[in-house]
Amino acid sequence: MKIGFAQINPTVGDLRGNFEKITRAYDRLVAAGAELVLTPELAITGYPPQDLVFKSQFVPQNLAILDELHRHVSGVPLLVGYVDRNEGRGKPFHNAAALLGKGASIQKTHKSLLPTYDVFDEDRYFEPAREVRPFKALGRTIGVTICEDIWTEHY
Repeated sequence: MKIGFAQINPTVGDLRGNFEKITRAYDRLVAAGAELVLTPELAITGYPPQDLVFKSQFVPQNLAILDELHRHVSGVPLLVGYVDRNEGRGKPFHNAAALLGKGASIQKTHKSLLPTYDVFDEDRYFEPAREVRPFKALGRTIGVTICEDIWTEHY
């Protein structure tokens, strides 16, 4: 499988600008033959979004951008980082990644290990994943880890 890495530098809070960066990179990588395109952690919102997640329209706008990206993708799936709502108990949001494919429902996963040291304070607004499942795409099973999740042996 040829994987294209969208090596972009998302700007925290610039949802529309980040959308443009993601779609330009996606289109370029697809034209170069990528079979799957990956973006950085929280590519839609920029990292770390910090208290922007508490602004009333920030998370809904980020989810609208996710839907817009879903409509943009061709036959090549796109794995994109975004802020998801937590529909359960706990903190209001998840640090998430979604696999977007043309004509396919959105598959999503949430980050498990949330850093709370140095400049990082993810535990303040993100709920860790309760479970993580691999994605199915292109006839394959794809495991996804988000940042710190890969740094620990058991994740």
